[in-house]
Amino acid sequence: MTYTVVGLLGRGGMAVVELAVDDQGRQVARKRVSLGGSAQQIAMARHRIRREAEILASLDHPGIVPLLAVEDDGADVVLVMPRMVGSLADRVWQQGPLPASEVVAIGRALLDALATAHRQGVVHRDIKPANVLFDAEGRPALADFGVAITRQFTPGLTVVGSVVGTPEFIAPEQAAGRPATAASDVFSLGATLAYALTGRGPYGEGEPLALMSRAAHGEVDALPRGLPEDLRRSLTAMLDPRPERRPSAAAASGGPNGTRVDHSPRAVRSDGGRGKKVAIVAAVVVALVAVVVTGVALYQPRRATTGTLASPPSSAAPGPTTTTCTPLLYLPCGQGSPASGTDGSNCLSGRADFDTILANGCEAVSDYQPGQVLLGGQPLRANLVPASAVATFTAQVSESLLNFCLTKFRVTLTAPPGTTDKVEIMRDGKVLAAATSTNLEPATATASKPACFESGSTKVTILVSASSGQSAEDFRLVSSGSW
Repeated sequence: MTYTVVGLLGRGGMAVVELAVDDQGRQVARKRVSLGGSAQQIAMARHRIRREAEILASLDHPGIVPLLAVEDDGADVVLVMPRMVGSLADRVWQQGPLPASEVVAIGRALLDALATAHRQGVVHRDIKPANVLFDAEGRPALADFGVAITRQFTPGLTVVGSVVGTPEFIAPEQAAGRPATAASDVFSLGATLAYALTGRGPYGEGEPLALMSRAAHGEVDALPRGLPEDLRRSLTAMLDPRPERRPSAAAASGGPNGTRVDHSPRAVRSDGGRGKKVAIVAAVVVALVAVVVTGVALYQPRRATTGTLASPPSSAAPGPTTTTCTPLLYLPCGQGSPASGTDGSNCLSGRADFDTILANGCEAVSDYQPGQVLLGGQPLRANLVPASAVATFTAQVSESLLNFCLTKFRVTLTAPPGTTDKVEIMRDGKVLAAATSTNLEPATATASKPACFESGSTKVTILVSASSGQSAEDFRLVSSGSW
């Protein structure tokens, strides 16, 4: 299949989305993703993209956005998808909360799609309004299975145990660091539908860390009393903080309970010794996010025959559990001591919470030691924890009267993956040179001799600071040259 690019749909971050036409005259979206990092990282990213293509190939459902093709184009990967014309997040942002009848129609379509995925052992893990897209005829579909997990894949693609999800819509058990299950998807879809009805997520509004804390503690806001009672009961069941009490996607849409996927966290399945650990397919790949497009279609759903998603289980609809203590960000009620590296509320000095996983506290630890001297040709390593830290070093630069102003002093910085760091060479409070390194690409600051006729040696100060991104991994610093 060949595609002819006819326009530009959007641009952002590391991707450009092109409007194209295939051999049969159908419009598609071609998302060109530029992969960065080392050769090994690029190869791993390509492998993960292929994995998602395999997942989507197994999920043939009109309520799931298919990945039509994956193409290699030099350093880029091109993802080919049907052209979608807007997301649920777009619609709510532009139009405000939607009528209950529309939310019921959207919910039924998505629950059926989700039940299909769960029957095949696929858990989405990041359902949210931005990942619900509409086609040109207004039909909703789930997008972005780039961080899905499935029983079929082998381990080793990413770090097991990391939290994946969006704070506003994440299930409590995911936020607390427990494995995501089919029940987690049901919660996130319930949160997405509740957002479509009210314009608010289940944890209210606030900073991402605060929302993650509320999520981890199961602090789910009650739905407004003004909603249709049947719909309110259905969504309340899906938003139960306890995963074992939520209906399966099939049950929530009116199907049989027998399609429920086991909720127990399983690392290994028993199948005659051939079981393998569940693998996380793409936790760090943003290449397969939903296609970013311009314009939003006015969705016109088929009219719902009832005002409910399905008959809720009789045991559902309990309110959130209340406690007699006041939970802290890193010290939930019932936990004996604060999470590692914290005082319960904040990170301790020299620590930072870079992964936003509340259960492991402030996991990033500073290894910077003040007073270090940078010696010519000898690499020096340190990290920037917290991200606002500035690492300061000194160097003695020899000066020769015979060199006049012909020689240079250089400092080369290599920033860790995912960050952009800056190095500055200073003397007497004045910046002599500066350079910026991004994502393992070395950058060199080159300083000329301040005074052409000086000799001996002079002391300079080297500063390293973060421009963007954050990482507990070390940067690398090395100097060369003289004056």
